[in-house]
Formats: sequence, C-alpha cells, structure tokens
Amino acid sequence: MDNILYHHETLPMGECAIGTNTTAYVLARKYEIESKLPILIAEKTGPHFAFGDTCYSHSEDLAVYNPDGKEIIARDNECSALRKTDPARAYFNCHTDITLPYDELGELSAVHPDGSTTPVISGGRFVLPGCEDLNLPFDE
Repeated sequence: MDNILYHHETLPMGECAIGTNTTAYVLARKYEIESKLPILIAEKTGPHFAFGDTCYSHSEDLAVYNPDGKEIIARDNECSALRKTDPARAYFNCHTDITLPYDELGELSAVHPDGSTTPVISGGRFVLPGCEDLNLPFDE
C-alpha cells in the first residue's frame, strides 16, 4: 500500500475519470498496441482514479480550458479547497494514478451514505442508465 498511500494513513481521491477513452481502449486491445500509447491516453483507457493531490495541485486557481474552449471547472477536491484557510492540510505531495482495464473489472459501483450501491460498470460494460452510449466502442 505504500506505493499508493506514500506513508499516509489515508488520501483523498484526487481524480476520477470513467468512460473518457473507451474507444482508445478497444482499439489498443484489438491491434495489440497498448504499450505504444502515450501515457496521457493510456491512463484514461479504463476507469481511472488518482489518489492524493489533484492533477491541478497548486494551480487550482488558474483557468484551464479544453480544446473546445470549455473551461475545466473540476480542479479541486475537499482537501485542496483548504489551500487558502489551512494550507498544511491542503496538499499531500503525491498523486498516484490507477487505471482498471474494462475486461478485468467485475463491478464498479457508487456507494451511498446509507450503504446502498448503484452499479456503474458490471462485467466490463456500463450499466448505469444514461451511459449506454459508452458501450458503443465495444460493439463496433
């Protein structure tokens, strides 16, 4: 666990991306080119989580835009939001990326405060209503 927690007892989730590059995942598997993908593409080819600081660590107040001109507004988490009031608790100085391949994933579910769950992915496919289009690359 030290390679994820970096000797911290707990860390916040710094980032979560699900379904951002399913097409790249399918193509990389089909043509067996996973090892040739640039890391910024490869790390988003499956459900992707980062623990520790956000990828915008120490730069949350700078406006960042996607190529389509839309501002990326999710640059903070509950810890980095403390940077102005309690800077010692705002950052952990680590960021560990974890990507789970769809074909190795049994289930990914949201857990609600009451302990109930809502499946998002099951058997490597998106099952949350409204996310059906994210399965299209698997079927092409």
